[in-house]
Amino acid sequence: MSDVIEWEARTKTIKQLIKELQSFENQELVVMVTNDEGKTFNSVKLVSKGFEDDKAYKSEKVYCALHI
Repeated sequence: MSDVIEWEARTKTIKQLIKELQSFENQELVVMVTNDEGKTFNSVKLVSKGFEDDKAYKSEKVYCALHI
């Protein structure tokens, strides 16, 4: 059995994320992120793309990053 919480092990595509965000009735909400189970939050400041050539990410398909 893994120590990783099931939802933490999942990944989302850009398409899946957009679909989920579009389900919010209020589209003016600020997008916030957390990496400590909701103890602290940071707002998304920038979205970037183009990491496929970065050697640090060669084994992973990282094409989009949310900057906080």
